[in-house]
Amino acid sequence: MRLAILGPVRAWRRDEEIDLGSPQQRGLLALLLLREGRSVETEAILDALWGEEGPRGARGTIRTYVYRLRPILGDVATIESTGSGYRLTVRDGQVDLSRFRELIAQAHTARGAGASARAADLLRQALGTWQGPALSGVRGRFFELERDRLEELRLAALEEVFDLELEAGGHPGLTSEIRAALMEHPLRERLHEQLMLSLFQAGRRAEALAAYQHTRQLLREELGVDPGPALRSLHSRVLHEDDESPALADREPASASAPVPAQLPPDSGVFTGRRAEIGELGSVLRDAAHAPVVGITGLGGMGKTALAVHLAHTQRHLFPDGQVFADLGGFRDPVGPMEVLGQFLRAIGVSRLPASLDERAALWRTSVSGRRLLIVLDAATSGEQVRPLLPAAPGCAVIMTSPRRIIDLPGIPWLRLGVLQPEDALQLLAAISGTRRVFAEREAASRLVQACSYQPLSVHVAAARLDARPSWTIDQILAQLEDDLRQPVVMHEDCKIVDKPFRDAQARMDAFHRDAFHLAAVPDCGRLDPAMAAAVLDLPVNEATAVMEALVDAHVVETGANGDYHFLGLVKAFARRQALNGMGHEHCQQALHRLLRHCLAGESTVGDEDLRAVLNQITDLPDTVAEKVSLSPR
Repeated sequence: MRLAILGPVRAWRRDEEIDLGSPQQRGLLALLLLREGRSVETEAILDALWGEEGPRGARGTIRTYVYRLRPILGDVATIESTGSGYRLTVRDGQVDLSRFRELIAQAHTARGAGASARAADLLRQALGTWQGPALSGVRGRFFELERDRLEELRLAALEEVFDLELEAGGHPGLTSEIRAALMEHPLRERLHEQLMLSLFQAGRRAEALAAYQHTRQLLREELGVDPGPALRSLHSRVLHEDDESPALADREPASASAPVPAQLPPDSGVFTGRRAEIGELGSVLRDAAHAPVVGITGLGGMGKTALAVHLAHTQRHLFPDGQVFADLGGFRDPVGPMEVLGQFLRAIGVSRLPASLDERAALWRTSVSGRRLLIVLDAATSGEQVRPLLPAAPGCAVIMTSPRRIIDLPGIPWLRLGVLQPEDALQLLAAISGTRRVFAEREAASRLVQACSYQPLSVHVAAARLDARPSWTIDQILAQLEDDLRQPVVMHEDCKIVDKPFRDAQARMDAFHRDAFHLAAVPDCGRLDPAMAAAVLDLPVNEATAVMEALVDAHVVETGANGDYHFLGLVKAFARRQALNGMGHEHCQQALHRLLRHCLAGESTVGDEDLRAVLNQITDLPDTVAEKVSLSPR
């Protein structure tokens, strides 16, 4: 059995992943693994899982979690009761944290014995046990602190391996890897020192001096301090060394000859949530035996590009030969592979470009073979556009976004990106508009992000309104936003921004599916099963199901576990406006009457609340029907 907390909290028996249950249950397992065989008091478990406000019966819940975890873990890892708490003993398995510590200890022994190359290799193996941010998928203040502690251990190992590799003269891609680490941790002086030394060893003296000036300015602006003695000493050395210094004479000219592209757009400063998605996608990208490709799809406004860029920044240290990025234009303005290949080939140092697409694609595959390069393709639309851009040899990886799943690229795992978790949406609002204002009106702010359907784009728009109206309460902002989105007198510019993804999605539909999209949103039902959808659309059930599934593929309709369908609130408001404006009131009323007749036929699964909502929408309910409804046993 393998157990992992250096990334998402996961477990495998042989090669099959085991379902560890709810996030809180995973949290309990993570806590026990963190204690590495030591007993954990029940009070400490309560505090870690729920903080100071644990739910009633929390102790019983812990016992339930233990009861469920024991058969999952089997005999290889047992949870024992210790009277005042619990202890996890791993008898015949592997825990990534223990493996990380073992490799670090072996590296220190090797370094002490003078085997620097062996020590560097062991440290690289130790860093390879990480599969993303530690403890992904579990939440709480305790786990945030533990995550920071473990990250400090990882950074210490990373800085140590940089030291060893710089002592050996460096290697191609080391400078890029140090820069990537600095992007995540810009205030670590040791990393700045290593960056300067790497540039200096590569013969890039002016860049090394410029890096020092940048570091000094950064530290003054952020912390009000000057660089420390080690950094100042290195600056003095670089400043006064002549061009014939031994450090420069010993370097290989080829180490700086090949350009290392770093084309990723800046990571969002307010990126929030998506921990599970990052863990899932990151595990695929780390498959060194292949050239992995992952796809992200979903409705516009869900943050596909933001996730792809953020994911790329978190994984860039695994790709020391650089990162390339291309906006492929989407359906509105697609960019051909010929142009993108030219951009990519120039980025890795190819100056003479072949004239044909096939030759460029072949040269691209040849040029990246043996490199570890990360390729990000944003807003792709077809296999024809993407296929020439994909590497063939192991080592490289591709992150791709697309408005729709590209079915003629078989074997690619696709992640359908949905809305944010409610708490993450609230955190995003606070990150943009300020925590003081948002959490001072937390309940109203929660209603606001709910009204935004927890969609990142809409939360950004709501935050912009908050910033533009500092004297308004959040409830006032919410009331105005709901009026504007559902019954607009004049469509404000920010509401047009919210509507744009829905307009783009319907623009890719034919007239038949576009009308169905609009009409299915008319009833005030929380859900439509296939028979209800058939009544609304006036189609046989099998045809209505096919239409609704096509709308699911277009990301404008969500599907439930029971095979029924529902809309996000914002999407429904948009589609209903389109139905009323395009089809007219009478057409919409006819659809509601058909649905009501179906509901009264006796075989419908519609609930009382949905039935009342449909009744309230019908403006010309005949007396006979009204009497039938009143006499219904429902």
